[in-house]
Amino acid sequence: MKKKLNEDLNSIANDTMEFLNEIADSYPSAISLASGRPDSRFFDLEKIDYYINTYISFISETQKKPLNALFSSLGQYSEASGIINEIVSKYLLVEYGLEIAPEDLLINVGTQESLLISVLTLCSKNDDVIIVEDPCYVGIKNYALIAGYDVSGVKLNADGMCLESLEKKILKFQEIGKHVKVVYVVSDFQNPSGIRMSVEKRKQIIELADKYDFFILEDNAYGDFCFANKMYPTLKKLDKYRRVIYLHTFSKLIYPSVRIGVMVADYRFEDGSKLSNQLKKVKGYTTVNTSSINQAIIAGILIDNNFSLKKYNEKKIENLREKKILTLDALHKCFRTNNEEWCKNVKWNDPEGGFFMVIDLPFDVTEQDVIDCAERFEVIFTPMSFFQLDEINKKNIRIAYSNIKEDNIIIAVERLYNFFKNKIENGKTKY
Repeated sequence: MKKKLNEDLNSIANDTMEFLNEIADSYPSAISLASGRPDSRFFDLEKIDYYINTYISFISETQKKPLNALFSSLGQYSEASGIINEIVSKYLLVEYGLEIAPEDLLINVGTQESLLISVLTLCSKNDDVIIVEDPCYVGIKNYALIAGYDVSGVKLNADGMCLESLEKKILKFQEIGKHVKVVYVVSDFQNPSGIRMSVEKRKQIIELADKYDFFILEDNAYGDFCFANKMYPTLKKLDKYRRVIYLHTFSKLIYPSVRIGVMVADYRFEDGSKLSNQLKKVKGYTTVNTSSINQAIIAGILIDNNFSLKKYNEKKIENLREKKILTLDALHKCFRTNNEEWCKNVKWNDPEGGFFMVIDLPFDVTEQDVIDCAERFEVIFTPMSFFQLDEINKKNIRIAYSNIKEDNIIIAVERLYNFFKNKIENGKTKY
């Protein structure tokens, strides 16, 4: 008898993460404009012991518990919902004005687990549909496809998800007996587009959630990285129906390896029961609990910074802003200061924050282009088609400026320009 794998694995045409990792490994000298990672120069790993001690001392003083017992407990299994919920609750209040009871919080293994738990808890494979932005972060799109859930994309406008298209899709699914149960959005500086949802649209999608009885998964991975000091209220802050499940991560704000994500779910069912209790149940049967040691590190940082990370990340955000400006300057130098006709039709956006921007090209790009560019021109980029679900556009690419050294930005963009120029001059694309 032949062994068979999950047939839903075939629904993923491109394993984006694995492909880009293979390219980076195969061409180590290539500069990556594909890596959406934070800059590791800002990691304060040398202070981990200090942060753990800060947390332990705080708990010992506030809860009148002996230090030795608290230290020992960090090596043991802990509550599925988390051990730092009260501290995180205070942080969410100070930083975002969110008044969330600690019992409505789950401390998870990054936002990826929060997404998994949300889908497993809320959605039926037979009856429900998950709506995502198109283009979309591959973590939820590909997980849902592998797990056999019905996923559909809604296009993005310059100010966020097209709500007219969303409403049409909801009604279309209703006609065939399907219910849109979850709508996933990255409201600030979306991955991969860098787009930010307008405040008015945030209010409108919340009204749609109540009208059509769905939950909004708000992924706030990049909202703190705002360059113009114009912070928008989170969807959760505007949520008068408690239909927003707010997902927060410390991976970008502190360091990814700590793998701590926060899930806020304060919805109450008609019988008075809590959605958070159901989410905790599912959490208990997935990862059991989240590392207490890693939670202690995060809590120590929050305590040490008076429950706000604004000062802690001030230099990091300024550095990101500077790198975005350098990237824009490099693009202008390469594509605007010459008379080549094709360059006039190359465009790019200017995000107000986050890690990413998009370049629109007058020709298609493919996986083979990624390989050729890395091999011959030593720079790596990501086709936006990797992130798209329904409407595939092969004429744009994502570049990430978050994890590239300042001195390499002009070099990387020049190499990108030279690759595209070579592609045209050698007749490898129609223009």
